[in-house]
Amino acid sequence: MKKRTTTLHTLLAVLLLCIVLATGWLTQRFSFSHDITANDRHSLSPTTIQVLEQMDAPVEMIAVLSSNPQQREGVEALVALFQQVKPDLQLRFLNPETDPAAARALDAAPGGEVILKAAGREQRLQNLSERSLVNSLRLLTREGDRDIVFITGHDERSPVRTSNDDWSRIAIELAGVGLVSREVSLVSAPYLEDSIDLVVIAAPRRPYFPGEIASLDDYVRRGGNLLWLSEIARDKVAGPGLQLLADNLGVDTLEGTVIDAASQALQAESPDFVLLDRFPAHPIVARLTSPVLLPQASALAVTPLAGQQILPLLQTPDASWTETGALSGAIQFDEGTSEVAGPLLLGITIERPLVTGMQRFAVIGDADFAASQFLDNGSNKAFTESLILWLTGESEALDFVTQKAIDSELQLDNRAIIMLTAVYLAGIPALLLIGAGLVRWRRRN
Repeated sequence: MKKRTTTLHTLLAVLLLCIVLATGWLTQRFSFSHDITANDRHSLSPTTIQVLEQMDAPVEMIAVLSSNPQQREGVEALVALFQQVKPDLQLRFLNPETDPAAARALDAAPGGEVILKAAGREQRLQNLSERSLVNSLRLLTREGDRDIVFITGHDERSPVRTSNDDWSRIAIELAGVGLVSREVSLVSAPYLEDSIDLVVIAAPRRPYFPGEIASLDDYVRRGGNLLWLSEIARDKVAGPGLQLLADNLGVDTLEGTVIDAASQALQAESPDFVLLDRFPAHPIVARLTSPVLLPQASALAVTPLAGQQILPLLQTPDASWTETGALSGAIQFDEGTSEVAGPLLLGITIERPLVTGMQRFAVIGDADFAASQFLDNGSNKAFTESLILWLTGESEALDFVTQKAIDSELQLDNRAIIMLTAVYLAGIPALLLIGAGLVRWRRRN
């Protein structure tokens, strides 16, 4: 009997060992996971899966990060979910501390970033999430380019010239995601085609001819999107023609240079440099993580018009004003003059519903924020990219439906809060004190 028992125990031990070894082998060869959370918080949304399934081009993903294990684990976990649907998404890490030359060659941001490359295009992310990653992948792999036209011939900012005041650097960045900029003279090419995705009036210094103004007016009336960069006194110098466009949009510029006391307290380079770190509720600025710098900005006066929706985009705090005097010595707001106290609008967006979709405008009281000289300040580059994407209809919010977990919130009425407070802050401590007193009394007696 004892021998049979020993044999049985040996067989059971061998069987258990075989099961353990087989389980280990299977876990190396196969993987299985199941999300049992109430709102599928560890799974991709159906919209993300749909977007990934429509992508054909392979994607290279370079995470320029330090050796922080928590950061790397977070990136790997998110990318692993994407790779389940899109296996040709390849991830590699680059440590800028151990390989600074490679990081410089990629022109990686000092704080680290994720670089995506696909179909000859490139996109960069400083904040990685499911929404930001799938939006970037969608931009990288979409077919065709978007046509952005800068009006030229009036000493405007140029997407081609490489001086510090021009927009050549941001034009290169935008071309990386298929937003291609070019210059057009309305004298030689007066008709702006319907295929143009966006027209940019980049702070002209010289007046428009009547025929050029007619071309712009025709483009706007046909439903074209427009970005108008207005600067101090420049549009006034540009002649009364642009006033027709301003009246059409219900927008005009205020006299004077915007001065912000808060920006001066932060020791900005010049008293007329405005730093904005608080933004209105708008999709263009919703994900900005640092301030936007606007040098020598002008404020906007807005007249609401029927048939269009105007939203604030850039707005100064209360301690700001339009300075009409010299920018030297002690600068202060002068009541009883033409100076206007804050808050001041420095940028707005306008939407007009059309039969074929939505017509979009943006008016910004500055053109320096995206100039090559100031592009690397704060969120200037991110703001400009988001602005152009919104105007061209490329930043439409994806429909991420995230259901709340059933137990994610505890809602109590006032009576329950009072009872819990009485029990935990008074009742339980009182019971403990009474118990301690009883124990001591028994020991003494």
